[in-house]
Amino acid sequence: MMDLKEVFFDPNHPTLLGSCARAATAEEARFRVQYPNSRTRSSRIFALDAGAAEAMYAITEDPWNGAHFLTLVDRGPVDPATTDARDLPLAHPDGTSADLTEETDGADVVVLLATSGDNEGAAEVIAREAFHRHIMCAGLALGSGKSDASVDRVVNSMRRFATVLVVARDNDYIPAMLTALRA
Repeated sequence: MMDLKEVFFDPNHPTLLGSCARAATAEEARFRVQYPNSRTRSSRIFALDAGAAEAMYAITEDPWNGAHFLTLVDRGPVDPATTDARDLPLAHPDGTSADLTEETDGADVVVLLATSGDNEGAAEVIAREAFHRHIMCAGLALGSGKSDASVDRVVNSMRRFATVLVVARDNDYIPAMLTALRA
């Protein structure tokens, strides 16, 4: 039977546990990649209500890596059973209209921002498009100044659609989360 010490520290097995310590030498460090990931992430951030749009607009001028910020145009409740992705009323921060299918082309991550649970149908349409395109969908329930019951309503409106769902009690968390997602 082979001794574990021989397996982990055997120079003939450079990719095992002991290899990380050996790679720390200056000689081995020259083989490391010395530049960051060359492919930037392409993120789409959707504000599902006026409160979320206000919080989002506060950070749109920050330096982001390929992030597109979009708002749901308030035209009443969205019925996900009858609303196609191309029919979802979206707008860019400058007010020009946006098409969900075009916006999700090439996207890596979709982030839903909400302060109320009123637009569950829109969240479903966006998440459905992301799902069909194999794009991760994250949700951020903004609970600044909201009661626990209000926050629960927001969370429940996005729970079925988001792979990652976070409650933020402070709007300062939005840029922190987007940075963590490399937006």
